[in-house]
Amino acid sequence: MRTVFAGAAILVGLCVSNVHAAEFKCQDDVPAPTYTAEQQQLVDQFWQETLLYLDAYLEVLKTPTGVCKDSAEATIQTFDSVTGKKQSRCILKYRDMELMAKHLQAILDEPDKAKACFDTQKAYTAFQLYTPSAEVRKMSPVSQWIDRPLLTDYFTKMGGPIGKAGLELNENFAAVTAKTNAKAHWKRDVSINGLPTLWSSVGWIPFYAENEDARNERFRGGYLYAEVMGPWGNLRIEEIDGESVGAEIGMTVQLFDSSYPYHYHHPQEIYMTLTAPACVDQNKYMVLHWDSDQLTQDRVADGWTVTVDGSSDAWKGWFLDQNPTEEWLTYFERNAIHAFHLKEGCNATIKDSGLVTVWARSISRDNQQTTRLCRPTDGKPHVNDMMPWTKAVCDLKDWKP
Repeated sequence: MRTVFAGAAILVGLCVSNVHAAEFKCQDDVPAPTYTAEQQQLVDQFWQETLLYLDAYLEVLKTPTGVCKDSAEATIQTFDSVTGKKQSRCILKYRDMELMAKHLQAILDEPDKAKACFDTQKAYTAFQLYTPSAEVRKMSPVSQWIDRPLLTDYFTKMGGPIGKAGLELNENFAAVTAKTNAKAHWKRDVSINGLPTLWSSVGWIPFYAENEDARNERFRGGYLYAEVMGPWGNLRIEEIDGESVGAEIGMTVQLFDSSYPYHYHHPQEIYMTLTAPACVDQNKYMVLHWDSDQLTQDRVADGWTVTVDGSSDAWKGWFLDQNPTEEWLTYFERNAIHAFHLKEGCNATIKDSGLVTVWARSISRDNQQTTRLCRPTDGKPHVNDMMPWTKAVCDLKDWKP
């Protein structure tokens, strides 16, 4: 059943899923292990919290907020030069988000079929996955059974400023991720408080710890992400009814007093803020479309060179304060330039620190998936000075429509 009306596509898809059984195709790397009865109970517990997470995620996308009548309203630019204000859009007006919602509904309609594509990643070999600390591991018998290596051990071995920041975050991971507030927009608590098995059993990745291009040492040690659903997550569905499943859903944690430099990527991205900040301007972020007149663009052979100059306090006009009630949902279009800046000064203790988000990408199987960091304009190696107020160059590549 098809329709030429893009706005109705999701409704048609949902009706079809209730009438005709959907066909699921798992990724080739999803194993089919044999579990004991006791192990199966642990797998089922992990799976049930995954379903609760995805159900709440779909519901929050569909629930009207702001000026939107049939979906949540998302910030798509933190500064629009025409209006001098932020720019927003109803998130399900995007076709990629319609498809994500459709595929999530199919999973929730037929969880037994979807479960065939679920993997605890206990024996995952594509890359190393971690549990933050022994304290986090103790939060669930599932996490204890999976028995991933600890990030506290990883960062202890690394040492130096990066290792110090990594230890600060992971030794206090439970406290940082518990400082959340999901009441304003979520029908259930999707944080570590409400889904402790999920948060303690999913595989965490110190994404920038060994990446010198990230420049800022505290950020390199103080940033983690986990993928619950997607090509590299626990639920790895390649297709539903012949449609490619692009949904990649997980969570991120960033340590306070750290700065995620300007960066960009081909896949569209969504962030939902869970952290209740200790002060109003504790956690800031920005997103500008790559062709914004706030930036400078130069055409090159296979893309664009975009210069971001936050000097002379220009950056202050681009950044907004994140919180879980008002500025809580953002959608980054392809190659949008964005950054996250967490300040020091209003944090009484580590328990009041950091930024916790529900993170997602909607198109995880087309074009280039790699997150690309902007670089210093002088081309020289820089450490700890790639900040919002400095000048950076972003080398954007063309994407295939």
